[in-house]
Amino acid sequence: MRIVDPAAVHTTMLHKRFKSTKCKTALKLATSRIKLMKNKKGVQINQMKRELAQLLETGQERTALKFEYVVEHVIRVEKMVATYDLIEIYCEFIVGRLPIIESQKPSQFTAKYGKDFVSAAIELHPDCGVSRMVSWMLMS
Repeated sequence: MRIVDPAAVHTTMLHKRFKSTKCKTALKLATSRIKLMKNKKGVQINQMKRELAQLLETGQERTALKFEYVVEHVIRVEKMVATYDLIEIYCEFIVGRLPIIESQKPSQFTAKYGKDFVSAAIELHPDCGVSRMVSWMLMS
């Protein structure tokens, strides 16, 4: 297994290979994809809620295991849609901050936030800077 120096990765990300136009395009595409997924999940939620209403109307809520499964699935999908909303906001935030990110020199970034933060952000381990709300929503 090859060990990667976080400072070297950060340098590569911000200067040698980082292109703000490519990043902006990728973020815009991600935002579009998220909107499509939110719409798809919204339709799915509405369909499941109609199914739940039918089960309630026929009085099957006490005997049907399907009722419990559908309720749990609706909750899971609603959490996923909320997570999509957060990620979409983050993408838009990054697009707005790209000029600032591009102007940062790696040494300035590391000096300002510290090697531990840079390492945590790149390696994606616990406390890496990913929103706890997003982590919680995706894990539950």
